[in-house]
Amino acid sequence: MPPDLTRTRTAILNAVLQLGVNATLSAVAAQVGVTKQAVSFQAGILRGLGYLEPSAERYAPLIPTDRARVALGHGLPIYGSIAAGPPALADQSPDDYTPSLERLLDMRSGDFLLRVRGESMTGVGVLDGDYVIVRPTTEVHDGEVAVVLVPGEGTATLKRLYHFHDQIVLMSENPDIPRMTFPAEQVQVQGKMVGRVGVGVPRVSARWV
Repeated sequence: MPPDLTRTRTAILNAVLQLGVNATLSAVAAQVGVTKQAVSFQAGILRGLGYLEPSAERYAPLIPTDRARVALGHGLPIYGSIAAGPPALADQSPDDYTPSLERLLDMRSGDFLLRVRGESMTGVGVLDGDYVIVRPTTEVHDGEVAVVLVPGEGTATLKRLYHFHDQIVLMSENPDIPRMTFPAEQVQVQGKMVGRVGVGVPRVSARWV
């Protein structure tokens, strides 16, 4: 642990990382068990040390930097780069650490993951068992991959969506699976796919569509 991270500062940073977007001074103070004024004072020091993002507002939410994540062991080690063969880890010391998975995949507040069942979207690399990153919205543009509540079934499906006059057409990315057409007023869009986490083979990828 870096010497400039005292026990109190470490506790504050851990609370900030756990609370995420809800890391206000009051919330952090309640979790750490100190006063709001104490958190505000230490936050100023942590910003100066580069462990918290700068802020012009005194009571703005506390945002950790990548330096804070590395210092507290949040993130996977990166051992340089490799072309196509096995890594040569001579000294076994990492070059860096990744930021959190949410930042690595550019996830925003409100985004969530859904696990995919079936093979209707294999054409865009979404395989059975993969996770897709969904950004909540009620409107999508033609051709975007959307999470749609299927009329009359109470179930959601992941498909490319197109508007045709007063109808909505849901297209799969698998030629063996037919399109679906519904009256536009019956279709409820719950979000759009903004990325995926593949788990069919050992990989993590953010493929944006």
